[in-house]
Amino acid sequence: MRIRIHRTDGKTGSYSQADPRRAAMLRQRLDPNAIFNSGPIVIGVLNPFSVLNPDEICWIEVESDPPTPLLHAQGIEQVHRLSSRDEYEGMLARQWPRWRTNMHHKPGELFEALIELSFRGGGALHLHALGCAADTSLVDVIFGMPAITASLAPHGTLYVNPKCVVRARVYHSKGAVDYPPGIWVAEADDI
Repeated sequence: MRIRIHRTDGKTGSYSQADPRRAAMLRQRLDPNAIFNSGPIVIGVLNPFSVLNPDEICWIEVESDPPTPLLHAQGIEQVHRLSSRDEYEGMLARQWPRWRTNMHHKPGELFEALIELSFRGGGALHLHALGCAADTSLVDVIFGMPAITASLAPHGTLYVNPKCVVRARVYHSKGAVDYPPGIWVAEADDI
C-alpha cells in the first residue's frame, strides 16, 4: 500500500506499508465518512512520526489492491481522477458542446460532469463523474459529503477534503440545476 498526502502548504508526504496485516489495519482507518473529521492524523513508525491537521489536508491518494472504499453522493455512480489538465481540457472540448445541446434532467437519465477543483496553496485536481440525474443539488453532491472520493487508475482511491476546496468549476450534462438558497446569480466573464 502506498499513500500520498497533499497538504495546503504545497508539500506532499509519501508513505508505504508492505506488511499485509498492517495494511489491512490501515485500510480500516481510510473511512470516507470519517477521514477528515476524526481529529489529528498520526502517521509514521513511531520514531519519527507526524501529526497532521486533517483540515489542512487537500487530498489523499491511496494505491492498494484491492482499492480502499469509495463513497458517492446520490445519483453518482463513478468518479475518476483524470491524469492531467490536458486530458480534462480534451474531454471538455468534446463533451461540453454536446451537453449544451442535449442536456438531461429527468430522474434516471444519464448524468455526466467534468469538475476542476482548486485548493488552498494552489493545487488542482480534475475529475470525471458519471451517474443518473437525480433531484439532488449539484452543490450538495460536491460539498455535502464528508470526503469526495474518486478512483485512481489502476488500483487506487482518491480522498478529497471538501473543506480545502477553494473553487469547484463544474461542467455538466444536467439540464435543470437546483441551487441552494443564497446563490449569487451572475454570468461568468471567463470560462
